[in-house]
Amino acid sequence: MFIPKVPRARCLFTLLAIFAVSGCKSTPPPPDQVSEQPVASPLAAVEASLTRARANDDEALQARHFLEALERLRDLGEAERVEQIVRRMRTPAPGRETALADALSKDLRYRFDAIGLDLALSRGHDREVEHMLARLEPVGSEQERDAMRLRARAQSAVGDYAGAARTLITLVDLVTEPSAINDLSAAIWRHLSHLSVLELGARAESAPTPSARAWWALARDVHGTLTNRDQTRQWQRWRSRHADHPAARHPPRVLGRVSRDPSQLALLLPVTGDFGAAGEAVRDGFLAAYLHAGGESQRVQIYDTNAMSVRAAYDRARQQGAEVIVGPLRREAVATMSALSPTLPVIALNHLDPGVEPAGNMIQFSLAIEDQASAIAEALSEADVQRIVLFDSPARWSVRARARLEDELDDVEAVGFGTFHRVAEVTNIVGDAFLIDESQTRAQEIGSLLGTSFEFTPRRRDDVDAVVALVDAEEFLSLKPALDFHFAGDLPVFAPSTATLDSINLARLEGVRFCAMPWSLDAGAVGRSIFAAFPSSRGAYASLFALGVDGYRLANQHDRLIVRREPIPAGTGVLLLGEDQRIRRTLVWAEVIGDRLVPLFGDAD
Repeated sequence: MFIPKVPRARCLFTLLAIFAVSGCKSTPPPPDQVSEQPVASPLAAVEASLTRARANDDEALQARHFLEALERLRDLGEAERVEQIVRRMRTPAPGRETALADALSKDLRYRFDAIGLDLALSRGHDREVEHMLARLEPVGSEQERDAMRLRARAQSAVGDYAGAARTLITLVDLVTEPSAINDLSAAIWRHLSHLSVLELGARAESAPTPSARAWWALARDVHGTLTNRDQTRQWQRWRSRHADHPAARHPPRVLGRVSRDPSQLALLLPVTGDFGAAGEAVRDGFLAAYLHAGGESQRVQIYDTNAMSVRAAYDRARQQGAEVIVGPLRREAVATMSALSPTLPVIALNHLDPGVEPAGNMIQFSLAIEDQASAIAEALSEADVQRIVLFDSPARWSVRARARLEDELDDVEAVGFGTFHRVAEVTNIVGDAFLIDESQTRAQEIGSLLGTSFEFTPRRRDDVDAVVALVDAEEFLSLKPALDFHFAGDLPVFAPSTATLDSINLARLEGVRFCAMPWSLDAGAVGRSIFAAFPSSRGAYASLFALGVDGYRLANQHDRLIVRREPIPAGTGVLLLGEDQRIRRTLVWAEVIGDRLVPLFGDAD
């Protein structure tokens, strides 16, 4: 056997090299000898993803790299660049029929569409949001839950608080993390607080699951109360019956922050003189609410602003220990109160002239017709109405309502107008607004050209989607048959409620939609307990009676209204304080069906 001779030095060198290499593979150097690798900045990571996307010919990989960049840019709040990339991925390149986003797998496509939906929500593009929601296709349970959050956010953005609450109520039963349940519980309560007690009660009866029914019932019971003390009582009662419910285990934080009720209230009203009847209706509503709440530990003092000046009434109320003042009622008296710069909280039952700055401690709460005009404008938009015929009257409230309505119509165009000066003229005014005379004139011209006569039925203009009528109850009774006579009886009619609505035959107003106070549709437990004792709670003064009830409610929930700026479901609407210190009311829509007003709450559960 032949054995080659290897020099000793070369052999040792070879063995050392082998040990050195094997040592590098098996034994890491001490930690203090490891050199730190530079960490790429977030923007550098974005640019790296974009570079890989542009350099890749494979559409699927290119789309994935763009999505990586998108998600990083979203987390960095770079909305403009997010929008640019989303637009690029949605638009087919020259010579291609499909967009780059179409190359994404289903789960990645959901992530891309979720970013686009989030962008549309932040931009306030409602129609794009609706389109994006329809095409959102989550994959797996995690994306399903994420899609539900996005859907609730979209519903809330367009004012569909009931829909958002329903979505979140379904979602909260699918999550297990305590922090997530806490956040969802708070969000559910926030949305439920934007709904009237009337709607909360209806949805509590129709909700599909026991858990959902309990959520709606909780909001109905708590918001149906007048005082903080009663809210706490209702919450504790509900919690004892639903101990295993998510809201019981993770209660909305606001339910634990209930303030104490004031021990003494002052009510400043004219209960004698020319405005005495109106003042008495407000007073009776206030006292009825006080008695219903069982305010034994609370004292109420009433000051007649017809018998004494507003200054004297305010000074006396302050000296006698009032904590909150409700009133005065007349606009001139409200201006006087504001000029006093009161140090006590004041809930004025009227509003100052436009442009007049209120005193710091005074909020303005009134049954302004402008609230109903805003509700009509919103309802027209939600119904996708594009063109309307508008009727009004010379009455001051009608002029104010028309001004607000026209200011908020946005994409809705008024193509015909008519003003009712006398009821006897209503039929002719409706005919003019719908261009009936022009139809007849055209028929006469055709007959003249043909040299013959022929049977002809006039036709109204066909470019109208709805009618808005800012008129009173008597004028309504003439408007409906006039619309039928001029072939417009099939059009939906939107109108504000009136103080005399209860005194007319509703069967003659079939199909008319009114925006009304919840009190006029169903006053709830408060109303049912006091209707018999207070005749003024019905009829012409019903709205002022409801104003008094809610004056008492706001006096007791003053911190909730002023400090926490929460909506308060009440008899005159859902009440929310604006930045101008005026309370805005969200009303309930109802349609005349048969001989009664039926509340409309959108999609049922």
